[in-house]
Amino acid sequence: MGKLKNFWQLSLALAKTQFKLRNEGSYLGILWYLLNPLLMFILLLFIFSSSLGSAVPNYPLYLLLGVVMFNFFQQITSFSIRTMDENRLIVKSINFSRESLVASNVLRTLFAHLFEIVLFFIIALFFGVSLKGIIFYIPILLLFSIFIYGASLILSSLYVYFIDIENIWLFFSRLLFFATPIFYSVSSGKLFILNLFNPVYYFITIARELIIYNRLPEFWLIFGSLIYSLAFFVVGSSMFSKMKDKFAELI
Repeated sequence: MGKLKNFWQLSLALAKTQFKLRNEGSYLGILWYLLNPLLMFILLLFIFSSSLGSAVPNYPLYLLLGVVMFNFFQQITSFSIRTMDENRLIVKSINFSRESLVASNVLRTLFAHLFEIVLFFIIALFFGVSLKGIIFYIPILLLFSIFIYGASLILSSLYVYFIDIENIWLFFSRLLFFATPIFYSVSSGKLFILNLFNPVYYFITIARELIIYNRLPEFWLIFGSLIYSLAFFVVGSSMFSKMKDKFAELI
């Protein structure tokens, strides 16, 4: 219990420091966190609202929630890949829980994600969506964060041994953005089957069902999100634990 408490205290302290350093000297500060998903949302809305989005109820909210959640996933995994290398001095010289470096990326991005979610719910008010959806989003975000943490542990471990994983992941994450139903809807066909193996699809779909459409998602979606969260957390933690002893030698 004491180790877990120390782990979260260290992770939170690192996250706060990184968050402050990133905004230090910036005139816009936290507004920068909103620009990327907001500009992406506006661009996609302009391009697809009259075509792919015409048959999707509340398409602007459907699109914005998808963009915001995928951005959360993409930012954490991108930050985490080079975590061990970027912190090589302390990894080599200090004995501490290396997992806290990855966890701090999750927490730091979570701080920024909160501003994005506030923006989403402000816009949702204009569409008559109840703010009760905030309550539903909390457990979704928790499970989503656990999944992303596990995936980030895997990526950060592999990078130490295989530096090309960064370029591979950059390419794959771009493909994943287009494969995931963010700016379009899918309910059947080959693309739907493909997304059954896409964890991000489950979390985004559940969030849309509960928050935007005020209806319970199908059981298989909930079950899938639980399985993917648990699987990636267990595999990521196990892989990181087995490989971390060699990090100081290899970075």
